[in-house]
Amino acid sequence: MANTSWKTIAAEIARLIEIGELKVGSRLPSGDDLAVQWGVSRHTAHRAIDELSRQGIVVRKRRWGTVVAASSQSKVARVGLLVDHFAQAYNFPSGELIRGIQDTLGEEVQLIIAESKSDYETEIRQLKKFQEQVDGLIFYPTSHPKSSAAVHRLVDSGFPAVILDRLPDGVHADAVMSNNEGATLMAIRALEARGHSRIGFFSFNKPDFSTVAERHAAYRLALAEVGVQDVTELTRWFPRELSSNPQGLYQAVYDALFTLRNQKDPITALFCVEDTFAAAALQAGNQMRLSIPEDMELATFNDWPPMMLRSPWSTHRIVQRTGDIGVAAATLLLERISGVRQEPKIVRVDADFIVADAGLQVRSKLVDWPLTRANGNDSEATGG
Repeated sequence: MANTSWKTIAAEIARLIEIGELKVGSRLPSGDDLAVQWGVSRHTAHRAIDELSRQGIVVRKRRWGTVVAASSQSKVARVGLLVDHFAQAYNFPSGELIRGIQDTLGEEVQLIIAESKSDYETEIRQLKKFQEQVDGLIFYPTSHPKSSAAVHRLVDSGFPAVILDRLPDGVHADAVMSNNEGATLMAIRALEARGHSRIGFFSFNKPDFSTVAERHAAYRLALAEVGVQDVTELTRWFPRELSSNPQGLYQAVYDALFTLRNQKDPITALFCVEDTFAAAALQAGNQMRLSIPEDMELATFNDWPPMMLRSPWSTHRIVQRTGDIGVAAATLLLERISGVRQEPKIVRVDADFIVADAGLQVRSKLVDWPLTRANGNDSEATGG
């Protein structure tokens, strides 16, 4: 047992407590006795006890030693937040999200934030590290196919984890995200009510992002309601590599918008999956001498601070309630940490729709819309 780790010792003691072999109030062997029992160093044995104490599974009592804690004494000490990238200029991750998480967890819980840098290898390492060091994890997945096995292992192990924003393909797990389909339906229907049926759709080509699939599905449904069955010629999928090439993306957006505006039956409105395209479309429209919203109306999922857009007042904006998302994610995570086990839950938080020219705020309450996961499985609509 010379190679036995402190994690193995801690896990075995926790198992004995869980099955009742070690009962509340039972005294554990001392660190020195554990070291002899397991054939490890005193440091390894004491670290195992320290970890059990950190988790609230055992407590140290003066002149008595370490004993099994009552379940009411169990507490959460550390929670991880893993984001796919930091973007300070675009307020990501947003302060409202972090505040919602921290306020719900409570001031005694330490929130540890890390970044995967949109790199699947870094994501795999961070997932493993967090699983060893925290009591639960909230994370934005990269959704890269090569990291899907690591995400599956994390979920299948029963480790408390909540996924944000998007579900990797085939993953059946607890998740909190915006009501993508409901909000997109509201935006497209609002454009249709203003007389538009030729509505373009701009997005990066991210077939592995459930967020993109959900928004495009709602776009197709809304256009089908006004008789537009085939949206192929109205949809533009841009290479995801352009996300790191602003000039290349702008040129691609300009070319696509120029084509769609100068065909026989031009588009009169445009829906952007994210602000990257809204900003590029506003700039391209300005160069093409298009007046927005007079010549062409534009709607976008608005994650950036509004003034990052050239003229936010001229753009219909779907604004996600990031604070509510943070609260919902932390609430769900605490349920799982406390031992509540049930089928994975998907919480969808409604978004707000800001009308460009009226400055009106409308809440998305589309309870009749059948919310489905991108991989075709049923999901639960419990958001907002």
